[in-house]
Amino acid sequence: MPANPVFSDNYFEAQKRFIDLSHRLGFPTEVIPHPTFESKEGPVQVTVAVQGPTECEHVVFITSGVHGTELTAGSGIQLDLMQRYIDNLPATTKVVWIHAVNPAGSVIFTRTDENNVDNNRNSINFSNALPQNPDYEELHDAICAFDVSGEAWDHANSQIKAYTNKNGAGALTQKVLKGQYTEPMGLFYGGNQTTWCTRNLQNVIARYGAGAKSATIIDLHTGVGPCGFCEVMDLSSKPGDEVEWNLIGGFMCDAIDLLDVSVPPTKLILEFGTVPFEQVLDAHRRDNWLKRNRATAASELKREIQQELKDALFVDTPEWCEALLSQSRDVFENYVLKTEVKV
Repeated sequence: MPANPVFSDNYFEAQKRFIDLSHRLGFPTEVIPHPTFESKEGPVQVTVAVQGPTECEHVVFITSGVHGTELTAGSGIQLDLMQRYIDNLPATTKVVWIHAVNPAGSVIFTRTDENNVDNNRNSINFSNALPQNPDYEELHDAICAFDVSGEAWDHANSQIKAYTNKNGAGALTQKVLKGQYTEPMGLFYGGNQTTWCTRNLQNVIARYGAGAKSATIIDLHTGVGPCGFCEVMDLSSKPGDEVEWNLIGGFMCDAIDLLDVSVPPTKLILEFGTVPFEQVLDAHRRDNWLKRNRATAASELKREIQQELKDALFVDTPEWCEALLSQSRDVFENYVLKTEVKV
């Protein structure tokens, strides 16, 4: 069990606890099964729980599991907030809790969906020309190395180091990792069409947000930044050029733009730091290698790669867990409990 009992160890445990708590609190729920992905361990689904009035002036969506590797952290935050603020919502505010936006990735325990599409690069208009990313293409063979040990791994790492030495460490996060649409089995692949996860989130937001005058979405993530620190990424306004995520496009939060509201919606990503960025990137690189070599990879190596990935996205200490909860509460209080509807 994780260091703090509000957090779960895997998707199925998290999903059961979310549903059980929603029922105990009296929140109406909707279960949306994944249309194609199945698991012998249980149903694979998105669950929606609704707190507050059916008709509202302000609607807030709080989402977890856009990246499957980050579901257990986001789910624990949702459980904590649902219980803590059960009686504190403004009378005209509705909160829609969306659990496991990417259920297949959460079950497999990988960043992407079941087709290796990164959902946080997928909310784009695919009828237009796809974005180009020459920096990623330059490093694709290094990022998605032929092997994860020995000379091949060392050579790949030297290529990445040469790139950062030439262009600066910021170029790796701002340009290479902003998303790419040319390598279907590569990292940060945005796809060639809108995924089921994206369409489903758009549909949920459209149905539960209909009639609201204002809207907010808070999307929960881990893996970037100082350990335990919450960066509140406000996508509602254009970030400065120095911000690491300023070039990333296709965020799932953008689904809220489809609502017909009186004022531009507030779009927030809470990004909680875990371990050094290089360690997080290497964990995703090794997981990507495993996808391409699962049939031949040794069982011990599979377990090692999955544990490395888990440790990179969830720091299992009481201090880290409490940091996530306390900072999430601050954001909830400031953006949900104190929000006034402006028309």
